[in-house]
Formats: sequence, structure tokens, C-alpha cells
Amino acid sequence: MKIILASASGVRKSILDKYKINSDVIVSNIDEDQIKESLLADGATPLEVSKNLAEIKSIKVSKNQPDRLVLGADSVISLENEIINKPKTRDDAMEILRKLNGKK
Repeated sequence: MKIILASASGVRKSILDKYKINSDVIVSNIDEDQIKESLLADGATPLEVSKNLAEIKSIKVSKNQPDRLVLGADSVISLENEIINKPKTRDDAMEILRKLNGKK
């Protein structure tokens, strides 16, 4: 059975391919930033944000593929329970590196 990966991550697709898991990629195109903001406003932890994003992605894709198994995946980076988002600019990237410098 060929599964659907509801993620644009090339790394996740590579992992499935490495283990010979037959899969197609269908990107959910959800607004992750809006969902993250909403979840965080409700007090969600980074782990809860990641799990919810993965579930939302899989649900959205599975609505158009009701007879297929859909794998939703997401990951977040957090530092001291604060989510570190992907940088949008070079300045954002430098600020993230400053925050992470020397931290474990």
C-alpha cells in the first residue's frame, strides 16, 4: 500500500524512501504560523503545537484521499519552552543564532 506523506519535508520523504516505504507527497498548505499563534495563545506547549500541526496536516490531506493512509508530521524547535520559528530574513536568522548561542 502506498501511503501519503502530508509534509513538504524532503528529509521525511528520504527517510520513508530509505526504509522502502512506498509513499507520495501531498502538501497540506495549511497556514502553520496562524495555527501556532492560536495554539500558543491557548497555552499549548511546543510538543502540543507539533502534534496538533501534524494532525491538522493529515486531516486536511485525508479529506481528499479518504481511502489512503495519510502520515502527518511536524517538528518545532523550542528553547526554554519558547518556539523558535524558521527565519524569514537574514536578520531573523542572526537573532535566532544569538538566542541559541551557548545554550543546550
